[in-house]
Amino acid sequence: MEQYRVTYARRDELQRDFETQIARGGLYVLAPPPAELAYGARCGLEIVAPDGRAVALEGEVLAVTPGQGIALAIDAVAGDAVRVLLAGQGPDGAGAAASRHERVDGRASREAPAADAVLGWDSLSTVEKMRLAQHGSRDERAAALRDRNRALHPHVLKNPRMSLEEVVALARNPQAAPELLKLVAERPEWMGRATVAEALARNPKTPNDVGVKALAGCSAEAVRQMAKGVGAPPHISQAARKRVLG
Repeated sequence: MEQYRVTYARRDELQRDFETQIARGGLYVLAPPPAELAYGARCGLEIVAPDGRAVALEGEVLAVTPGQGIALAIDAVAGDAVRVLLAGQGPDGAGAAASRHERVDGRASREAPAADAVLGWDSLSTVEKMRLAQHGSRDERAAALRDRNRALHPHVLKNPRMSLEEVVALARNPQAAPELLKLVAERPEWMGRATVAEALARNPKTPNDVGVKALAGCSAEAVRQMAKGVGAPPHISQAARKRVLG
């Protein structure tokens, strides 16, 4: 099944397309289709919002314009998912780029590294690095976190494909900025995982109040170990002892 993606950098563009197309049951994707794509074919469609969140949909080809794009029919349920996505978007920032329409190569996983982009990371502009941090592969997310420009790091957390394994590794990283660890802690879907909570509690770079709050999400055994001072900063050990003693 052919796969397409529309990435919006501006809320107003997403809202415009929602009101004029998606809410009416369709979307025109400005990405050249393959010659063999026929009327009625099913295609995957990912819509990525400015904050990096995304919804994956399926559509049916209504029209094909060779070399230009395709018109896809989208059902009402898919439209509701985009409505929810749109409702969560904040105001546009200054200088946001235009939306990007593309055909995704279905022969390879989206997680496959774009070798030339990663190897040439230092030659990319800040805007390009930001886009890859928010929407790129695992290798590209890792490259963004290694970048000296720490302003890029929070954009990795907006990537909808950020795995739990990556979050735990970040939460454990003693080189991570305290502000970045605080952002991890603000995501309830991550803090609900004991492995993330424990990693944050044990990390000496985690802000003190955040680390203490993280104890609530740790396993009882992990709290007992930290109460003994095993692999935890002093203020965490003290807070853990209070929990154990009750």
